[in-house]
Amino acid sequence: MNKLFFTLISFIFFNFANAQIAKKIVQSNLKNVSIDSLKKGFYHYQKTNPSVAKEYLVSLLQKASSKDTILEKHKIHYQLAIIFSTLRNKDSSLHHINNALKEVENDETLLSNHLYLKGGIYYDFGDYIEAIEYYTKVYNIAKKKNDLFAQANLANDIALIKTQIGDNADALQLVRKNLPFYEQLLNKKDSEQYRAPYLNSLMTVSDIYTNLFIDKGKNNKKYLDSARYYNSIALQKSIRYNDDEAFAISLTLKGIIHHEEGDIEQSTTELIKAENLIQSLNLPGQLLISQLYRGKNYYVKANYDKAITYFIKTDSLIRHTNTNFPDLQELYILLAKSYEQKNDAKNTIKYYNLFHEKDLQNDYLSQQALENLHKEYDVVIFKDTIDSLQKSLKEKKYNYRILIAVFLLLIMIIIMYYKRKQVQNHKQFQLVLNELDSKKQQEKKSPSKEINISEENISKILQGLDNFEKNEQFLKKNCSLNFVANKTNTNSTYLSKVIQIHKQKKFIQYITDLRIDYALEKLQADKKFRAYNIKSIAAELGYNSAESFSKDFKRRTKLYPSYYIKKLNETAI
Repeated sequence: MNKLFFTLISFIFFNFANAQIAKKIVQSNLKNVSIDSLKKGFYHYQKTNPSVAKEYLVSLLQKASSKDTILEKHKIHYQLAIIFSTLRNKDSSLHHINNALKEVENDETLLSNHLYLKGGIYYDFGDYIEAIEYYTKVYNIAKKKNDLFAQANLANDIALIKTQIGDNADALQLVRKNLPFYEQLLNKKDSEQYRAPYLNSLMTVSDIYTNLFIDKGKNNKKYLDSARYYNSIALQKSIRYNDDEAFAISLTLKGIIHHEEGDIEQSTTELIKAENLIQSLNLPGQLLISQLYRGKNYYVKANYDKAITYFIKTDSLIRHTNTNFPDLQELYILLAKSYEQKNDAKNTIKYYNLFHEKDLQNDYLSQQALENLHKEYDVVIFKDTIDSLQKSLKEKKYNYRILIAVFLLLIMIIIMYYKRKQVQNHKQFQLVLNELDSKKQQEKKSPSKEINISEENISKILQGLDNFEKNEQFLKKNCSLNFVANKTNTNSTYLSKVIQIHKQKKFIQYITDLRIDYALEKLQADKKFRAYNIKSIAAELGYNSAESFSKDFKRRTKLYPSYYIKKLNETAI
């Protein structure tokens, strides 16, 4: 699934060796350079060589610290935050934007601009809750100023994140109402500045409708019709406005829409056209999406060699650019299933394990998005295939391991023989070494985790969670992080952190464990409840499907719920 299809990601590619050489030369020659020359140097290297551009900024920052200059430090920190984000250094990027914010805390306009960048940094590194938090702060400032254009743009940004985490319905509500507003602005004389936001809104709406079609089980064609309608407008307007990037993105989305409706040949044709334009515009984020769907087209056609080629290209580009790619989990399960068709057990297991690892980490994805992914690719059944492959590989290695064990045993016997001969000569020496070793062993204390929340707030949140558990509100459908935050009278950021520290779990695992614990106890105590079918039990627990309940039950207990119920009934008899 393409959860953030049209995001305009721009990474800078440059030769690493030349960059390092240039960096050393710059560092040694910038000490006595004038401020104007440093500024010119930064602008010259800003887009072509971020590492060197950074050195010019660092020298400017040093000069800004002098009382003899009128340089505004917040501007330099702001640019350094952007450069470090481009260089994929999250900590340094946040350090500089925080310094910039301290400098402008009394200027609401600059403060808004800097808070927006901080939200963008969090978004770029996949910290979606934090990104929404800072975008919301900027939105509130714009609302206070009655800046409707800024509010609309921020609503689009927040909608992008919501599509990223699977909240497509909320995202649609945010962005669709902006279209008439932008269309009104485009009727003004100086309307050029409104074209890009308008195109982004069209592409966002088209992308969301495509995602809704996928999320709703691909039964409701009206979502795909709506996706096609808004995408058609985006294509026409991007040509009219001479916006090549928007045209490339819309063309890629057109290929995805064809893929979802089953027209694989037309999908591939559109994706090839888009890919040629994407490469000329240097849009690696869009190239990722295009290559993923090229692979998915070959996968549907059962051309697994070609599918694997494009999936590996996608994975390589993700690693090369250090991109937080929302579809990475789906990419891994597709690779695992493709290798399964090639009878390549080793790679099948490898990519399934990567999928499973990502599955456990995906706390930001909505429960519905995760369930759809598991259902589409029959993950529960596929796990049995993986177990079988692992067993087969173990059997093949059995004789080899026996030989290795015999070989190691012989080595150990030889070593022990010679050690026995040397015991007396080295006895005193060994005692001395043991004494030295014992003095060197010191128990290290792990640093305590800080969550920067007052003890009073933590106590209130924990009390709220206790009431939430006692009232069995975890059985509600769509029990999201925001839902629990509302029930506990806090915000989602604080709640997530408190659960991770005090419950020692991520949010989704916390809800899952509460539901499974409830199921285990009620099934044991209530004979009538045991008589329900699995689908009804799952619904009672707040699950949207029997498959997702069975998956969680099996992961927790290593048993299927049907087996557990059967053994309970036998015991009761």
